[in-house]
Amino acid sequence: MKAINNSAVLKLWQRIATVSGLLASQNYAVDEQPLRSELLSADQMEQFGKTLAGAHQLAPGRASDWLLTRLAANENALIGVCTLLTDAVVANRPITPAGEWLLDNFHLIEEQIRTARRHLPKGYSRELPRLARGPSKRLPRVYDLALQTISHGDGRVDPDSLGRFVSAYQTVTVLTLGELWAIPIMLRLALIENLRRVAARIAAGLIDRNQADSWADQMTVIAEQDPKSLILMIADMARSGPKISTAFVAEFARRLQGQGAALALPLTWIEQLLAESHQTIEQYVQSESQRQASAQVSISNSIASLRFLGAMEWHEFVESMSQVESALRDDPGGVYGRMDFATRDAYRHAIEAMAKKSRLPEHEIARCAVQLARDADNVSDDGDDRRAHAANRMAHVGYYLVDKGLPQLEHATQARARQAFSTAGASQYRGPRTFLRQRFLRLYPAAIVLITLIVTGTLVYQARQSAITEWALASVGVLCLLAASQLAVALTNWLATLLVTPHPLPRMDFSHGIPPEARTLVVIPTMLTDAASIDNLVEALEVHFLANRDANLFFGLLTDFRDASQQTLDGDDALLFRAVEGIAALNEKYAVPPDDEEGVIADRFFLFHRPRLWNPQEGIWMGYERKRGKLADLNSLLRGGGSECFSRIVGDTTVLHSVAFVITLDTDTQLLRDAARQFVATIAHPLNRAVYDAAADRVTDGYGILQPRMSVSVSGTNRSRYARLFGADAGIDPYTRAVSDVYQDVFGEGSFIGKGIYDVDAFERALK
Repeated sequence: MKAINNSAVLKLWQRIATVSGLLASQNYAVDEQPLRSELLSADQMEQFGKTLAGAHQLAPGRASDWLLTRLAANENALIGVCTLLTDAVVANRPITPAGEWLLDNFHLIEEQIRTARRHLPKGYSRELPRLARGPSKRLPRVYDLALQTISHGDGRVDPDSLGRFVSAYQTVTVLTLGELWAIPIMLRLALIENLRRVAARIAAGLIDRNQADSWADQMTVIAEQDPKSLILMIADMARSGPKISTAFVAEFARRLQGQGAALALPLTWIEQLLAESHQTIEQYVQSESQRQASAQVSISNSIASLRFLGAMEWHEFVESMSQVESALRDDPGGVYGRMDFATRDAYRHAIEAMAKKSRLPEHEIARCAVQLARDADNVSDDGDDRRAHAANRMAHVGYYLVDKGLPQLEHATQARARQAFSTAGASQYRGPRTFLRQRFLRLYPAAIVLITLIVTGTLVYQARQSAITEWALASVGVLCLLAASQLAVALTNWLATLLVTPHPLPRMDFSHGIPPEARTLVVIPTMLTDAASIDNLVEALEVHFLANRDANLFFGLLTDFRDASQQTLDGDDALLFRAVEGIAALNEKYAVPPDDEEGVIADRFFLFHRPRLWNPQEGIWMGYERKRGKLADLNSLLRGGGSECFSRIVGDTTVLHSVAFVITLDTDTQLLRDAARQFVATIAHPLNRAVYDAAADRVTDGYGILQPRMSVSVSGTNRSRYARLFGADAGIDPYTRAVSDVYQDVFGEGSFIGKGIYDVDAFERALK
């Protein structure tokens, strides 16, 4: 027998009292059964889903935040039980296999509790439909689905069974998008609830076994020292009224059986006590073994399910189960199914928001949007290019969810108009973005002027109190006006970013490759100055290619010589030769294999070099209009002309005639991994494609140019104190962040700084 540490035993008894009080204070019944019902197969769960849907009745109003309260109580109970088990191990008391599972995996349980709390913010469950009756009365309906899933799987979550259960349920009653997204959260809560129930029974068994150990220890000592007093010890135990549970009897029998004739007397008393209820010690021992085995299975299944919940791709599950998703997949042009997940999710959130204002369920709103898109798809464009582009936008379901077609959808679904953003008698819904944009055209300059006048007037008034001359006062006023105007612009921009949140543009899913119709050329407009810079340019082009490899993505240098007093210089030919050799080496290194399906495209890298031309205004030989001229000449070349503008072209440009977009970079700009694909996926979306109005001579819908936020690299930010002060957020990918820019977010326009992506056709038509 192991030596007994008296201080550890005393601490264990103190912990027992603490845990017993904790379970009692939380109104936890020790005999509260784990979530364990009849085990059902996947086929049986499918049938049960239909039955459960028919039995569920919803109640009006909002659900309570009871789940968060219950989660906190379950966490406290689990911590208490695990601490009790730890103290038992220290005191050399045996614990059951289920207790060992709980201790070994408690770090995972704590992590899942934190995840559940993070994904279940206060008020979240109030948005979910709640049940009117049954064991889960006033709780979210989806929580009852989670409880049933855990109960009929004994803590095991099987993806096939879960999918068929939820799918069958929706053949009778359709779940909302919020409920589908809440399934993993509710499953975590149900598993934690199940673990707490099993843990409470483990704790109760440990307490009973510890009680049996205590009596057994005393009787063993009495039997060795004074056997005649053993009968008095048995009487004391009988008067104390111990709980004759299976755990108590099994541990008591294990300690005393076969220890001599004297210790057989207390076992006889136990046997007689059990006989009154027609039970035996053997039956209690067998029952305790079964109880421990079932607890171990429940604990192991629940922990395995928690691991599964953390590893499963839930967005795929939600989309496969969602009736809204199924309806939106019928988008006439098939665009919806080819968008990325974030854009599809934004569309679904738009439907959720509209469902709160409409009497129609979410899936019916989705069908209305699809029907509007179908009606627009059947309208003839009469061969007019602008009408064709407009019809293409209107035939996409997103036009009615997040674009100008939103009022039509709200009218079709009889959604309640938000009066805060509509004028009296207005027949069309006007959202907050439209409201702010229309008024910001007047409010924005007015705010700048007002703040400037207030600040300037205050400062001039203070200066006037100093009794300075009028000329000095006028000088102070001018200086204050200049300074105050800068302050006013900064304050107005800051306020604008608070009022108007960034609006991420919809995006296609080009993760498997850019399609041929979105073929793109990445170019670096630059100057050939010296051999070292040319080598750096070629290396940078290769790095861009390696970070953004795609069959329909091409890379080129768009070069000029530096300005000079004459048309040619002595070193020009050597510099151009070095650039030509660098591009040729890249094409040879990354040549497309002849047997590749794109084998006709042999060149991936290009050089477009222009000669110097005389500029009479500046009196110098230079590249025509520098960077702007480079891009204009390149666009002309891409559309079959303009070859005379270049003195040297390296690479077969045949494939470039089908290029739809151009990404321009500066020499020191880094194109991050897969950033080019994201640029193309955004500008290629139907709602972002430029619609050129010939009458207005400009792009009226969509975007001809998209420009991401630029950020300073980590090394660039740390070059000087000035760079650290004014540098952007270093070390963070700016291409995947929604960043607020006043002009872009408020007015949908911006100043093109030569870095971004543009539509070649729209660019050419607008500038010609």
